[in-house]
Amino acid sequence: MAAQAQEVAAAKLSRYWSTSYFPALDGLRAFCVLMVIFNHTHVRVPPGIPTWVGVDIFFVLSGFLITTLLLRERETYGNVTLKGFYTRRIFRILPVYFVVLFSYIPILFVLHDSKRWQDYKHALPYLISFTQEFRPSTYGTIFGHTWSLGYEEKFYMVWPLLLLLLYPLRGRNLGIVVAIGAALLLLPPQASRSYGGLFLGALLAILLDKQCPNPLQGPLTKIPATAALITLVASFELLSLNTHLILIFSACATLLTAALVLNTSWLSRLFAHPAIVLLGKRSYAMYLVHVLFLDATEKVAHRIHAEVWYFVVPITFLLSFLGATALFYLVERPCIDRGRRLSKGMRKRLQGTGNLRNHMVEQGMPVIERQDEGTSRAY
Repeated sequence: MAAQAQEVAAAKLSRYWSTSYFPALDGLRAFCVLMVIFNHTHVRVPPGIPTWVGVDIFFVLSGFLITTLLLRERETYGNVTLKGFYTRRIFRILPVYFVVLFSYIPILFVLHDSKRWQDYKHALPYLISFTQEFRPSTYGTIFGHTWSLGYEEKFYMVWPLLLLLLYPLRGRNLGIVVAIGAALLLLPPQASRSYGGLFLGALLAILLDKQCPNPLQGPLTKIPATAALITLVASFELLSLNTHLILIFSACATLLTAALVLNTSWLSRLFAHPAIVLLGKRSYAMYLVHVLFLDATEKVAHRIHAEVWYFVVPITFLLSFLGATALFYLVERPCIDRGRRLSKGMRKRLQGTGNLRNHMVEQGMPVIERQDEGTSRAY
C-alpha cells in the first residue's frame, strides 16, 4: 500500500514537472479580481465575505509562479539570465500600468475636478516609483488600489538574487529559507502581509522543485482540492476575529494552489474552464482599470436609484473586462511579446558564450571566468 502511494505521488510530481502552464491558476485569478471589485464598491455587499483578501491570493500566486519560472530556467539551462527575467517583468507590468495611470489626466481634464487633480499630482511621484507605503494620507486615494504592485515590484527586484544565492543550499537546509520567511513577521503589518504571501507562494515552488527532493513533496500531492477550499473558506472566520491572522489565510491559499497544480479535481476543472481562464488572463489590466469603471457605474447607479451590489458589481466587472481586453490587444500583448523576444535574444547570447567556453576548454585554451547577472559567463 505504501509503495502504491509513493508511485501515485511520484506520478503526480512527474506530471507537475512536465507541465508548463496551469490554467486553473488563471481561473483562480478571475475569482480574485471579482473579490477585489466587491471590496472597492461603496454599496452594501453580501455579509460574511472578506472580499479584501482577493489581493492576498494574488500575492501567493505571484510568488509561486515567479519562483517556479526561475527554478525551471535554472534546471533547463543551468543558469538564469537575470537581465532576461527583469526584461520580461518590465514589459509585462510597466507599459499597461503607465498607460492606465496617465490616462487619468484627460479624464480629470474633462471632469474639471480641481481637488482630484491636486491629489493626482501629489500622489504621482509615489505611483510612478511604486512607493505608496510612504504616500501621506493627505494626498488622497487616487489609484490607491495599486499599492500591492509596489510590494510585488520590490519582491521581483530582490527575490531572484536571493533565490540564486540560496540555490546551492536548497536540498540541504530548507531551514534557512524558512528563517527568511519568519523574519518577514518582524516587518510592519502591511509589508509582512504582502511579502509573507509572496514568500509562501515562493516556498511552495521550492518545495515542489524537481531539484529539491524533500519529505514534504509526497504529502503535498495528497491535498484534496475540496479540503483545501473548505480550509480557505474556514479561514475567513479567523479574519473576522482578527485581521492580523491574514498569513494563515495566505497559507490556506498556498495549500489550495498546491492542490490545483498537483491534482485533477472538480475544482481544477472548474477553474480551468476556458471562459474563466480568459477572465483570469485579463485580471491584471482589470485590476488596474476597475476603479475607474466602478466610479462611473456607481454614479449611474445613484442617478437611477440602483445602488445595489448585484447591479454595480456585474456592470463594473463587465466594463473592466472590456477595457482590459482593449488594453490587452493594444498594449499588453505587443509589450509582452517584445519582452519575450528580447529575453530570448539574451538567452541565445548567453548560450553562445557557453558554447565558446566549451570549445576553448576542449582545445586546451585558457578560459577566464567572471560572474555576471548571477550566471557564469566565459570571455
